[in-house]
Amino acid sequence: MATDLSRIRHDPLLDWSGVQLKQGGVLLDADANELVAVLDRRLRALASDVLGRSTVSQTTPDAFRITASGGGLQIGRGRMYVDGLLAENHGGGEAAFDPLLAEPHALDPLDYTAQPYLTDAPDLPTAGRRLVYLDAWNREVTALEDPSLVESAVGVDASSRLQTVWQVRVLDSQLGTGASCATPDGELPGWSALTAPSEGRLTTGTYEVPPLSDPCELPPTGGYRGLENQLYRVEIHDPGLPGGGATFKWSRENASVGARVAAFVSATELELETLGRDEVLGLRDGDWVEILDDAREFAQLPAEIRRISIEDPGNRRATFAPALPADMLPPAFPDDALPAQRNLRVRRWDQAGKVFRVTGAGNTAQLQDLDAPGSTGLIAVPAAGTELILEHGVTVSFASAGTNGFKRGDWWTFAARTADASVEPLEAAPPRGTHHHYARLGIWDIASGSVSDCRTPWPPGGGDDCGCSQCVTPESHASGQLTIQAAVDRLRDRGGTVCLTPGNYALQEPVFLRGARAITIRGQGATTIVTAAGSAFVVETGMALCIEKLSVLSAGLESAIRIQTALGVTLRELIVFAYDGIRDRRSAAVALSGLCAGITLRDNLFVAPDGIRTETANEGAPAFALLGALAIEHNILACQRNGIVFDGSVGHLWDSRIGDNQFTDCPSNGIRVLGLATAGSSLRVEGNNLNLTGHGIVCGTGNAWIESNRVHGTGDTPHVDGNDGIALVPGLDRAGASQVHVLANQVSGFRNTGIAIRARIGDLIAKLNVVRDCGNGIVMAEDAESDSASIENNHVRDITGAPGDADRAIVAGISVLRTAAATIAGNQVRDIARNAQQRISLSAGIVATGVTRSRIHGNEVSGIGPVGDFNGAGVGLLVQAPLDRTEIAHNQVQRDDQTQAGSGAWYALLVGGVASRGVNDAGAVADLDLTAAAAAVHHTVNVSTVRLDTRRTLVLSGDRAYIATAATDLLAASVLARGSVATVIGNMLIARGGSVAVEVRAGGEIMFSDNCCELFDNAQNPAVRLVAPVLVLNANRVRSVTKPSVQLVSQSVAALGNITTHGIDPLPTQWQPFNLNA
Repeated sequence: MATDLSRIRHDPLLDWSGVQLKQGGVLLDADANELVAVLDRRLRALASDVLGRSTVSQTTPDAFRITASGGGLQIGRGRMYVDGLLAENHGGGEAAFDPLLAEPHALDPLDYTAQPYLTDAPDLPTAGRRLVYLDAWNREVTALEDPSLVESAVGVDASSRLQTVWQVRVLDSQLGTGASCATPDGELPGWSALTAPSEGRLTTGTYEVPPLSDPCELPPTGGYRGLENQLYRVEIHDPGLPGGGATFKWSRENASVGARVAAFVSATELELETLGRDEVLGLRDGDWVEILDDAREFAQLPAEIRRISIEDPGNRRATFAPALPADMLPPAFPDDALPAQRNLRVRRWDQAGKVFRVTGAGNTAQLQDLDAPGSTGLIAVPAAGTELILEHGVTVSFASAGTNGFKRGDWWTFAARTADASVEPLEAAPPRGTHHHYARLGIWDIASGSVSDCRTPWPPGGGDDCGCSQCVTPESHASGQLTIQAAVDRLRDRGGTVCLTPGNYALQEPVFLRGARAITIRGQGATTIVTAAGSAFVVETGMALCIEKLSVLSAGLESAIRIQTALGVTLRELIVFAYDGIRDRRSAAVALSGLCAGITLRDNLFVAPDGIRTETANEGAPAFALLGALAIEHNILACQRNGIVFDGSVGHLWDSRIGDNQFTDCPSNGIRVLGLATAGSSLRVEGNNLNLTGHGIVCGTGNAWIESNRVHGTGDTPHVDGNDGIALVPGLDRAGASQVHVLANQVSGFRNTGIAIRARIGDLIAKLNVVRDCGNGIVMAEDAESDSASIENNHVRDITGAPGDADRAIVAGISVLRTAAATIAGNQVRDIARNAQQRISLSAGIVATGVTRSRIHGNEVSGIGPVGDFNGAGVGLLVQAPLDRTEIAHNQVQRDDQTQAGSGAWYALLVGGVASRGVNDAGAVADLDLTAAAAAVHHTVNVSTVRLDTRRTLVLSGDRAYIATAATDLLAASVLARGSVATVIGNMLIARGGSVAVEVRAGGEIMFSDNCCELFDNAQNPAVRLVAPVLVLNANRVRSVTKPSVQLVSQSVAALGNITTHGIDPLPTQWQPFNLNA
């Protein structure tokens, strides 16, 4: 509908920039509307001048992106500017909040059938190649289209709105195979005819009355002779040429008189919500009206023109003939739902009766009679130059500026004023509306289901400039006119950019960049394809080189890209595919050798047997690799063997980073970095995501940070002994790595060990890691050794046991071996070997073996060992000799939540090992004697020791052996150093099974204070057994089933403030009053 306006003033040729109000002056609707029009034109001109004819918003880059899915189309959410109009798809699906504009929006693309302004979307074609386009225009919305515009406090509509409507449509004409987004308009069938503007023109005037023959009569005046000021509207109903089928209608009130339909009475009768304000601005019997709903308007179909009869204005019913078409009718009558749903309305037009044309000299001739039987109520547009009389002396004439004529919906307005009898002059004026604006969105190949993107992004890509020093095409390369190698050779000394246009480039031999400097080889993305039997590019002694934005396909005879001694080489946005299997060659996507400094590999996809590797044994390549300032970032590696492997004669300089990469498959290794770390070098392996069947991250170099990686074993591994999530292994430095940090990694799904230390590490820090669903947790293996280790704030759970010899199987959450000083603190260790199927020698939460000075603080250990009875031993905290000092404080250890005793040997805390001892007739363990005879060999749950002399001990652990030297002499009956100290303070130790809950042995003294100990067993063992020359017991609470609760083997005892269920034995007489049984 149109709005009831006084006039439309805006004339773009006057270059107005604003409207100013006069003090005390009357504010007219025309002035306010002119300001809106001035600003609208300025904004649209600005958007078009800056952004172009059709541009996608940079904040919503997927706006109106067309994707094909299941024979349908999806429309991307966002904003697009079409000839300055803002078309916005608010999307579909779940709602979210847009912080940019502080408003709600949907998250998902919109289905083609769910468009808000195309309620009955046409069926999509099923074959061929079709252009998908956007159609946008402005329409006026009044209270007839949207009743919410009426303020309920006022009760009448006070204004209207301009709304930008958009539709995604598919061009009817099929496109040829050669058509693309760049095809000119005139070469796309049907596109030019669709997008061409209307060629219709309108001229206004007044009818000059003929002179009177009687000189005594006053002649009538010319000009506008109406009694009211009017805004006339002329609108094309049927398109075509003047005199060639076009029709029009007109209104003296800008076609603003109308009413909403309240109900369908029948196919020929409607009940209206109102007949209007009065007889002038209302609907009357005999009026010609158009009947229209939203479906017809958005389908761009004409309204139905009918002459209405209103027999009784009181019931607001209008009848007409013939009946409305079926697509506008409800399934049954009467119906009051469909009119509201589709905003059905009627709009009055004022043409009526006989239509006259001016013949000259003030004479007229009848052209048409709208009262004649069979009249459609529309006026035929006469041939060009014919002047028609509307009413009151107002005339119009039509013309066409071309052969296409008028379009449906073309309209003009002009004002008529009584004060000066004027009619606003229009001279061959183009229509004021409706102007449709179009943009190509994509070319849909229905057979393949692909859609090429025809949208223009903002900011636009650069055009032709000085960016290319040499431009190579597939044709020039194939013909030899200008090959890639020739272009590189031309730029070898002075530098520049070699641009490769899309297409296939077959290489008979690699492109060599020997001694080249400052050269960039740039493709146009994945469609620039370089193929080779072996290597595609070889860099030798080059500097400041770049290869980017292309694809490399290699048959795998050699590595696809080889870099041999280079400084500052960048490989980015490449797709490299190297075939696996030809002559059993181990090809790689990228191979490094020689001095490689400042090498950057970023944003690439590597599909190859090996992704990135060092080649130090290949003929013709340097026999070493010295890597410095290496950056491997944001790559995707899908490899049949290794993702990244640096081994052989490899040295590391400066700071290198392997970060934010994605790994998949890689049955050998995801990342394997060995070699020698030079002074001042560092290696950062951080932020990677590895989903693979091989080892995750294997590091054999010092000064390394392995941080914030997600490492997941995805299934069966080809490694017989299982795979490790993160492994620290020996490198080239025989002294071992100086320092390694393993921080904040997430490791899961590895059959062997989550985090394995298999080499000597001077300073080892493992913190904030989460290890789940692995064979072992964080474990120092037999080859491991450290000066200082900190294992803190890790979460280890669901540890199942690694594959191997079942009789020697050891399952541990955390295990530290052969370390001078170790801190194991703040860890959570849960569910170790709970459902183990094989026979396990030892299941333990935390193990410290051969740690000279250990601090085990604030750990939570629970769920250790099988739920039922088992062979072997289970230990919550295990500290094994040889040792000097150990401090065990504020830990919480519990086998599980059950209280059933069981027969398996399970210790909450075991320090110093378990010596051989007899069993008495009652089944209880016999007292131990510190003065026992010397014993050469001792066996604990997983370690054997051989006393070599008074200071040295041979330690046998697994398949490895080493000699430990104590600071003081060893006790004769054990491998405990004389003077060794064990401090056990503030722990909660709860056990169930066939052994003591706590057993602590020390060669010097034990301080056992503030502990809570409890044992659930079959009345055979004490809860606590302490063995040392000097014992200090203070403020402990001990519960046991049998006597005694605490068993002591000591020469000197001080016991104060302890509460036990069955006493302390033996307890010197002087201390008995200070301890209680309860």
